Amino acid sequence: MLNKKRILLLITMAAILIAAPILAMCATDDGREEERTRVLTLWQVDSFEGGRGSRAQYLQDVAETFFDGTKTYVTVTSLSADAARENIAAGNVPDMISYGAGFYGIETFINPVDFTYICWCRGAYLLICLDDACDFSDVTPQNTVVNEGRDNLASACALFEGLSGATFEAPTSAYVSLIDGKYKYLLGTQRDICRLETREQSYKAKVVTSFNDLYQNISILNNNDDYSYCRDFCLYLNDVSQSVASLGMVSDGAQSVGIRAEMQSAEYEYAITSFVGETYINEVKNAINNSDLNSLKNLLK
Repeated sequence: MLNKKRILLLITMAAILIAAPILAMCATDDGREEERTRVLTLWQVDSFEGGRGSRAQYLQDVAETFFDGTKTYVTVTSLSADAARENIAAGNVPDMISYGAGFYGIETFINPVDFTYICWCRGAYLLICLDDACDFSDVTPQNTVVNEGRDNLASACALFEGLSGATFEAPTSAYVSLIDGKYKYLLGTQRDICRLETREQSYKAKVVTSFNDLYQNISILNNNDDYSYCRDFCLYLNDVSQSVASLGMVSDGAQSVGIRAEMQSAEYEYAITSFVGETYINEVKNAINNSDLNSLKNLLK
């Protein structure tokens, strides 16, 4: 009988020795279940030209810094506006999306528990001249070329500035036309400023305050257990917004000088600052195409 008790005791002790390491791996020091590995998806939609560098890489770097030492990871994918909308329509919805103001297709997916969107950086439209003596008093549709942009509404800005009859060219072409002297002025963006600075070309620039839609926002589209992790990341992205100077962009917390300080402090008469619906953006575009400034103003109120 005694031998049976000893054998049973030995078996029990062996079971404890085997189970203890397994239980330790499955629990944290305070007895809670260890955090699971999670991968959050973030799409970067380049609705408009940035300044310099990659906004997708910037987001990836910020995410890696924020979640360093944890089991939470973020994968950042760069998509066009159309590709993002097609994926979302097909049911492929990311946890978070970074997009330009005026982007549509996410209205029904926004999860507004804490916020609908955060603007983590922005740009501006600028009138640019290579003549240091210019005062922008002689800007006309004839001597100005417009950087037509990507999915932003440069044409709205041109309409507000009385330049709807000006020549519109693709971003790089418009910049080259200015450099080659075909036009005295360029209605461009912060990207054109970066191009000129890379070339070490002197220039004079004026921030256009009649209209702006060059806002880079971030929203949360998931409503699952990962929401709080997405929220914390978005708030952190906003907190470190001073570092967007490396992108040639501005934010409320950025340290800016020169023309970028003017961009940062500018206040706009009319703007599109957030996501919109497809019907609304089509109405805006129709007003622009018809050169109907009054209708455009009413839509932008």
